[in-house]
Amino acid sequence: MTDERYSISQVSRCFGVPISTLRYYDELGLLPSAGRKGNVRLYGPAELRRLALIQRLHHRGLVSLADTAALICEAPADDRPTGRDVLGASIETIKGRIEDLRAAQHLLEHMLTCPRADPVRDCTELRVELDQAVEDGLGALDV
Repeated sequence: MTDERYSISQVSRCFGVPISTLRYYDELGLLPSAGRKGNVRLYGPAELRRLALIQRLHHRGLVSLADTAALICEAPADDRPTGRDVLGASIETIKGRIEDLRAAQHLLEHMLTCPRADPVRDCTELRVELDQAVEDGLGALDV
């Protein structure tokens, strides 16, 4: 990678991020520019790598924007969790999402192969799952 600098509009286009988002990241201290040429923010290789990291962490839904800040900002705030805490919590969240997706996949695969003519309305397994969801939902009223 060269030491070339890229304008905010070039970075916006190349990374698929609105200019307003890049400005917001700068305001938050997540992605300060490497400098300016007149009023135009410029970004160098280090800033582009940092943006790529932000995209991998936040845009892919791995961690919140606040947690992204906790991971990559040089001076962590006292009220932020540590980077390792963020990573551990994110892993647990992802594990939960994976379990949910596996359950959804199982249900869809069952409905696809269900011998009933109309599995959405007549599938016994689906009806049991829906009855449980209704019971769980109404159970929250008792709290």
